[in-house]
Order: sequence, then structure tokens, then C-alpha cells
Amino acid sequence: MNAPDRYERFVVPEGTKKVSYERDTKIINAATFTIEREDHTIGNILRMQLHRDENVLFAGYKLPHPLQYKILVRVEVEKHSRGLLMPV
Repeated sequence: MNAPDRYERFVVPEGTKKVSYERDTKIINAATFTIEREDHTIGNILRMQLHRDENVLFAGYKLPHPLQYKILVRVEVEKHSRGLLMPV
């Protein structure tokens, strides 16, 4: 079969970060977080919890491709809450 092994959906390969962070170059208070080996379950939970914060203007996620086991979470916050998108 051409399908990838099932463990590839959950096990993060060595040398790969579970979460990576990239600031948006066009929108000042926006960023994209890439979360490896996750799917719609975590993406939707994160999106809903981010929407509860009054400083968050936009929160959304997408799966780039069904065979790529990662999600991209995009967040934009209000201008006065600058420290909210700083990586830990």
C-alpha cells in the first residue's frame, strides 16, 4: 500500500519542533503557528479558545494537505496587546 505508516500521524521526528512560530511580515500583530502531528481536533479547540480572548481579532486554522500531519494556526491580535504573540 502507498499509505504512510500510522505512527507517522503521531510521532514527531527527531530534530523537528512540535510547535514553530512565524511572524507575519504584512500584518504587524499577526503570526502563524505550525503544530506538527495534530489535526482538526486540536485546531478547532485552539481556535475556539483564542476567540474567547477579547484581544484576539482573528483566529483560524487549516490543514495544508490530508497527508501532511500538521496544522497552521493563524492569530491576529489588537495593536495594544503587542506581547501576546511573543514565543515562549
